[in-house]
Amino acid sequence: MAGGKLKKDKPKAKAASAPYQGGISFHKSKGQHILNNPVVVDSIVQKSRIKTTDVILEIGPGTGNLTKKLLDAGKSVVAVELDPRMVLELQRRFQGTPYSHRLKVIQGNVLKTDLPNFDICVANIPYQISSALTFKLLNHQPPFRCAGIMFQREFAMRLVAQPGDNLYCRLSANTQLRAQVSHLLNVGKNNFQPPAKVDSSVVRIEPRKRAPDANLVREFDGLMRICFSIGRTKRLVPFSGRKQFFL
Repeated sequence: MAGGKLKKDKPKAKAASAPYQGGISFHKSKGQHILNNPVVVDSIVQKSRIKTTDVILEIGPGTGNLTKKLLDAGKSVVAVELDPRMVLELQRRFQGTPYSHRLKVIQGNVLKTDLPNFDICVANIPYQISSALTFKLLNHQPPFRCAGIMFQREFAMRLVAQPGDNLYCRLSANTQLRAQVSHLLNVGKNNFQPPAKVDSSVVRIEPRKRAPDANLVREFDGLMRICFSIGRTKRLVPFSGRKQFFL
């Protein structure tokens, strides 16, 4: 495997994929970046405050590194995975183990899937679905207890931004109307395989016990659309120092 053969093994068409043990290639174009640092995985599980009675929803389980830890911590895991190769990998990994009867794998697009009831969501998601998934979860009935989700750092900071912050935006306001949001931990881009282009953060989302009426949510979103469509200076002044507006 020396000399010219090495050059032949680098076709440009495969530049978007990275090899993984077991023969699976991860596709960056599909947002496939597998969290492979066990210390970070353990930290996510610990900070998620999982109960032994919890049914856990995992979105984008990949090859199951986080899935195994979730099965150790909770009652059962429902994993939603789009890539059929990853579904087969999960099934092979847990088949014949004590975990197998506590893991249900659903193949499909999570944004188009009717989600089952669950207590907590823990996920490392493709970042291109961040906003759509956040509000799909907040619309889920019955409401879940909490979610710990890995987002691109900038998106995460917008979620947790407070009135008056430079990153405070329509996303911040609409999310915080319906949930308490807090930052859990930062995750560097080199903790993934293949390495990501950006850093990430895990955010905790807890739906409010008294959920706002659906009509209020729509009207509030319309108001935020107007407020955040004007200049930054004008749009932030009315809300700065008035956090109680969103409680």
